[in-house]
Amino acid sequence: MSLSETGRLLLGRQLQQPDQRSCGAAVAVMAEALRNDGYARRLLAGGDEEFDREVFAMHRRLTGPVDAAGSLQAPWLRIVGTPPWALARQLARRSDGRRVVPARFRPGSAWAAMTASLARGELVPAYVGNRRLPRHVVLAVEQLEDAVRMYEPGSGRLVRATREEWTEGRLLLGGWREPWFVVSARR
Repeated sequence: MSLSETGRLLLGRQLQQPDQRSCGAAVAVMAEALRNDGYARRLLAGGDEEFDREVFAMHRRLTGPVDAAGSLQAPWLRIVGTPPWALARQLARRSDGRRVVPARFRPGSAWAAMTASLARGELVPAYVGNRRLPRHVVLAVEQLEDAVRMYEPGSGRLVRATREEWTEGRLLLGGWREPWFVVSARR
């Protein structure tokens, strides 16, 4: 996706997730802002406080009994973060659907799904963690010649990840190294 000037300003603000469990919600808020210029302007005007309010509200929606479309979803304990299927349903409101692509044992396939979605102009959440569990969510926002640029909500910064770092489990995303899932456009 080609980032708007407002989107670039928003990403430049280094907006961080407000607590240890809201990375997925911060990614959902940032994805919405990068696709909706009016929402991005509202977040810019409200600063960190508005971003935090939106992230907490999004986290309640993503882990609650009803999804963004009003359909029932399995409630989820907020303390363990954001389930990938809820994030997929949230983002699918504005695309042709989303799928959760496992990356843990097939990182090359997940990288291909992520970069194909980015090439079509889609934003792509990615779950990363350690060898045992997915622990953190980041947002792939831009494909570069040899890497992907990602919004990392723990620091609020844009970071670069190469294919080799992804496939070899050498990522540096919020302190986590192993890819687990990507939430890519269904096509």
